[in-house]
Formats: sequence, C-alpha cells, structure tokens
Amino acid sequence: MDESNITFHPSEGTENISMHRNISTQERVWEILTPLWVIMIISFLGFCENGIVLWCLCFQIKRNPFTAYITHLSIADISLLLCTFILSIEYIAGFGFAYGFYYYITTTLSIVFLLGYNTGLYLLTAISIERCLSIVYPIWYRCHRSQHQSAIVCAILWTLSLLMTVAEYLTCKDDSTREQFDDGNHCQALLIFTWILTFMIFIPLMILSSLILVIRIHRNSLRPHSSKLYIIIVATVIVFLIFAMPMRLLYLLNYHHWSSLLSQQNHVTVVLSTVNSSINPLVYFFVGSSKKKRFKESLKVVLSRALADGLRPRSQEGGMSLDIAETIF
Repeated sequence: MDESNITFHPSEGTENISMHRNISTQERVWEILTPLWVIMIISFLGFCENGIVLWCLCFQIKRNPFTAYITHLSIADISLLLCTFILSIEYIAGFGFAYGFYYYITTTLSIVFLLGYNTGLYLLTAISIERCLSIVYPIWYRCHRSQHQSAIVCAILWTLSLLMTVAEYLTCKDDSTREQFDDGNHCQALLIFTWILTFMIFIPLMILSSLILVIRIHRNSLRPHSSKLYIIIVATVIVFLIFAMPMRLLYLLNYHHWSSLLSQQNHVTVVLSTVNSSINPLVYFFVGSSKKKRFKESLKVVLSRALADGLRPRSQEGGMSLDIAETIF
C-alpha cells in the first residue's frame, strides 16, 4: 500500500464528536422539557375544569354543607394547578429565576403549591369523616352539627395548612432562616411531626372513613342521590392516595436532596399531583351524569345531581332527615 495515498483529516473526527455531543445535548433537553410540557398542559386543563366547577358551585347550584367543602377543595386545586402552570412556563422559557425577582416569584409559587396540596389533604379527610358520621350516627350528627360547621372546619383547616406550610419553608427551605437553627434539628423535628400528622392521623382517618362508606354503598343502605355522593367521596380519596401521596412521601424520605419543586427528580411526582387535582371535576361529571343522557345534560344538572342531599342522613328509628342551609364562606 502506498503511504502517500493515505490522508488523515483531523477535522472529520472533531466534527463527528461535536455532532454526537449536540445530539446527546438535544436528547437531554427533550428529556427535561417533555415532562414540563406535560405538567403545563395538564395544569391548564385542570385549572379550567376546576374553574368551571367553582363557578357553578358559587353561582348555579343550591348550596349545602357538602358543596361548601367541594368549593374549598376546588380553590385548593386551582391554587396548586396555577402554581405548577406558571412554574412550568418559567422552566421551559429558561428564565433566570435562581436569583433576584424571579427567585421570589418561584418561592411564592412553591409555597402556594404546598399550601394547596396540604389543604386538599386536610379537606378530603374532613369530608370523609363528616360523611361517615352522618350515616353511622345520624341522630347524634343531626343534633350536634352547627349551621356553620363547614365554614368553621374549612377555616381551621386552611389555617393549619398555612401554619404547616410556612413552618416547613422557614425551617427547611429558606437559607436565611435555616442558618439560625442548629444542625437542621428543627427541620428534622418538623418533618417528623409532618410525617405523624399526615401518615398517622389524617391518612388513616381518611382511609377508615372511606372504608365505612364503601361498606354502606355495598349494602345499598343509602338513598340514590346519597349513594352518588359517597361514590364521589370514595373515588376522590382513592385518586388522592394513588396520585398525590407519592410526592409527599418522596419529599419526607428525601428532603435533603429536594432542590426545587420542578427539578428533574420531581417531575413524575409533580405530574401525578397535577393529575390528582385535575381529575376531580371528571369524577363529579361521570358519577353525576346519567348513563343514557351523558354529554347531553348541562353541567349544572350533573353537579346538582352528584352533590345533592349532602347532609340528609336517614335515622334508624324514624326516617328523619336533616336539611341544613348553609353558606359557603
């Protein structure tokens, strides 16, 4: 072989390496951006769904104690979805939100996200417990329930959620205040308290109350309207346990490495949480709609049927009922 015919082009090897790096970089970018686009789309759709439900609950449907809880639950879901929608846009656009003005926006949105998440958990537990009491102890429940109980309970739960959210941020997330605590002991203590509050109090009560409702539904001991109502409660609780709990569990187990809400390690759990907040209106629609007239009835009719007779438990002794008119706020 004639060595003079052999020509070496170093630029070709460099171009191949550069092209390979560009392809790898593009694939890496799409791996990061695709979940963010999914989060943004789901958040937008869920925000619109909950907004329509909230409008119907406030202006179209006759108010009762159960619609009061659903109204506050919709507000919590809207808060969560709005925050994830804005944050996903910031991440996709590549804004410099690590410092300055965007940092404070991101921090505020993250706090509101956690506030909506915690409030949703607390409200679902309260709904499950109250409906369980209304069918297990109807006479006692009728005699002891105050007219404005739903509003009072919602106010207490929003306050508890706000306190837990702010405390968690100040002790575990905010660098300026975290430095004031020694060796993260306060953060660890708060997370232990959060674990006990979530997984040893609220979640067990939610599950136990829902199981009682499932038993009652299986026995067909409820009115048709009430049966739809309790199916909605059980379905909403199941959806929450499947889609929303992984994020809280992952955070408590891995809080040392939890950098930000929409960091890449959190994409899956945030997607699941947005699905949870977006799917509730669909549950109301499919449970409340008639099989023969599905997609033909107005949303007002469907929601009225699904959420009707929220607090009319039958007494075991006289078939007495409770009809309480109550404002939402």
